Amino acid sequence: LASVALRVMHPKLYWVSVTTHIKLARWAVECGLSDMSTCLQFWASVFNCAALICNRQCPLHRDPRFDVMSSVGHYCNGLMTLSNLGIRLQYNSGTMVGCSGHFVRHGVTYTGDRIVWAWFIRDSLQNFMGT
Repeated sequence: LASVALRVMHPKLYWVSVTTHIKLARWAVECGLSDMSTCLQFWASVFNCAALICNRQCPLHRDPRFDVMSSVGHYCNGLMTLSNLGIRLQYNSGTMVGCSGHFVRHGVTYTGDRIVWAWFIRDSLQNFMGT
């Protein structure tokens, strides 16, 4: 679902990420890295990194990448702040938000139990693959 969201939000980054994944798989085969090649066949996301964040308040910060964050759990009063844009979003369970963490300072507050899947793409891998 996060990959589909990226295709809508940032089509160019989506296709660069698909190309990176394909090039990385070819490189792994050429280098005889069969375990890596096998893992890449099962990696079903255009994002090359994921982080699982559990029950953590998230102060305002920036990330060096484009993020897609999906939140689930039994919590209330979820609020995402995009401070330099002057935006506050209701961030309930089931919400997905995408933003350029490099440019948009963001943070989350809530009450209860919450899990966030943060999907992102490392520039270093794209640089390595020349995409």
